[in-house]
Amino acid sequence: MKVKFQRRSSGKDAMACSYQNPALSTEDIAMEPTTKTDPESGIHDNVDRLNSSFPSSDPPSYHEEHIDDEEEEEENQNKCMKAVSMVSDGISKVLAEHEVVIRKTVYVILCLGYLAFLIAACVINFCRAFAFLVITLVVLVFVVYGLIRDRWGKAIYKSCLKPAAGCFVKVWKYAKWIVYLGILVGIGLFLGLETGKQPDQLISLVGYLGIILCLFIFSKSPGKVKWRPVLWGLSLQFVLGLFVLRTSVGYDVFRFLGDKFQGFLAFTDDGRSFVFGSGLVVTSSTANLSEITSFADLIVTAAYLLHNFVFKALPIVISFSAAMSVLYYVGLMQIVIQKIAWIMQFTLGTSGPESISAAGIIFVGMTEAPLLVRPFLPTMTKSELHAVMTGGFGTVAGSVLGAFISFGINPSHLLACSVMAAPTALAISKLVYPETERKGSKKAERLQIEVSQQRNLFEAAASGASVAVTLVSNIVGNLIVFIALLGFLNTVLSWLGVMAGIPNLTFETICSYVFMPLAYAMGVPWEDCPIVAELLGKKIFTNEFVAYLDLADIIAAKKISARSEAIATYALCGFANFSSIGIQLGGLGPIAPNRKGDLADMVLRAMITGALVSALNACLAGLLYQEATIAVLPTAAVNTTMGYLNMTTPAPPACAYAGTLLDCMC
Repeated sequence: MKVKFQRRSSGKDAMACSYQNPALSTEDIAMEPTTKTDPESGIHDNVDRLNSSFPSSDPPSYHEEHIDDEEEEEENQNKCMKAVSMVSDGISKVLAEHEVVIRKTVYVILCLGYLAFLIAACVINFCRAFAFLVITLVVLVFVVYGLIRDRWGKAIYKSCLKPAAGCFVKVWKYAKWIVYLGILVGIGLFLGLETGKQPDQLISLVGYLGIILCLFIFSKSPGKVKWRPVLWGLSLQFVLGLFVLRTSVGYDVFRFLGDKFQGFLAFTDDGRSFVFGSGLVVTSSTANLSEITSFADLIVTAAYLLHNFVFKALPIVISFSAAMSVLYYVGLMQIVIQKIAWIMQFTLGTSGPESISAAGIIFVGMTEAPLLVRPFLPTMTKSELHAVMTGGFGTVAGSVLGAFISFGINPSHLLACSVMAAPTALAISKLVYPETERKGSKKAERLQIEVSQQRNLFEAAASGASVAVTLVSNIVGNLIVFIALLGFLNTVLSWLGVMAGIPNLTFETICSYVFMPLAYAMGVPWEDCPIVAELLGKKIFTNEFVAYLDLADIIAAKKISARSEAIATYALCGFANFSSIGIQLGGLGPIAPNRKGDLADMVLRAMITGALVSALNACLAGLLYQEATIAVLPTAAVNTTMGYLNMTTPAPPACAYAGTLLDCMC
């Protein structure tokens, strides 16, 4: 279409228009003249009106066909979507109607497949499948317990447990004194026989009782001490120590747990070798290259092991923290902590929050454990706050435990000490700071732990790793600062010592004399006391990382006996040092801002109490520790005996193990 505009020569502006389209006559176009003031606006208005009245420039037949094609295509798409929607709705309806049956069918199929795999694995090699079988049985016990609790728990409690508990309370009121007397007599006979066989162990017993006496003398309120939590806590400590150190089953269990814990931490090698490099690096123990005379003086190691502490120990802290976060997300940590807390609450009579905090410190750090009882911190009594802080100072977190194991420290001793520290910390905390205020409710609901806020496993693992990065940075920063300060202090002491005629005066030398009586009271042989006393001083005035690094070097060099190694391992297992005071206050202050004054008043007392928790564990280790002795028969005697009995040496099994089936779990 074509529109032409032409201005007339007359005075009145008008528009001449010719439209080259036979379908439209000139009468169909109405034109109005524009005003004199704005002639151009009239032209534009008429053009707009003219164009709005024109039909499409496309031929009508083409335009209609195009519209018909689009409508047909849209109609076909709607039919397809309706069909898909109908099928989807039908499937959803069937699934909704038979949801229970389908779910049970899937569960049955999965269980049958799992059972078939378990049977096949046991038939092929029972020893190799023993670990899988044990894990299956443990999970099955928890599942059955959960089903029974959810379905018949209330009925069982009302009909059986509640009446039995009532009868037990009535009988226990009179029978408890007989039980207590029997326990004390049994412990006394055991200790008498043990110290009679090995008089050296009597020193550890005297040291143990001496520490308890000192704690009672310097108690906040000696006349108000309630002895139930004290005696029960120390009894639990003794039973755990006896189980670990003097029974073959306990030793095998904790040795097995330590080995598997160490094996799990070894998977960190994959991550740190990728981050720090797995290439080989040639190093030498000598600083002067001219002293290298042969290839024997060179050491070939992987790049990620070049700096053992930063590249090996600290990544373990990150990976273990992520693993703990995942276990917390799936709910396993809450169950374990609640059960341990329930045992301590039932026996010691402590409140729910302080029991949960003491149980949680076995697995998490001194700043993370109070988060488990965050809602109760602002209203806790001073005795409960002191117990929370003492538990934090008295043991180490599970993530840091992995770093100590990577140093070469005995994992079974570290695990046993961490477990023993929980009831011990509660016991002597109630001895040092007795409960004198009105306590809150000790009902079971106070044992509830907050559910993890992460949405999936990946977020839980990432959150745990992020938290550990902060912990690692704090560890590195503290080590740099305190080792530097220790070097400066040694320089100043050496300078002062030279002027006083005492050469080689250092901080370690002072500690070796100051803490030597404590080391001897723990049961350390006198010749090893200076070395162990140095470690105690470094642990208290710097931190436990410095002490354990030195202990690892001492163990590797065989400078002290195996008994001294075990006692030192227990004595150093705790966060009780002056640098941790700031960490403790910084962690608890923001959670309970209204209790900052109380926390500051009690933190030094709690730190000293936490240090003595480790000392009590070390005394108990010295009392119960026995070095393993293995009798080796001469080969000739074995051959003679076997020949006499007409026996042949049996072939080793397919999966060789020694002594116990626990070793099958490889």
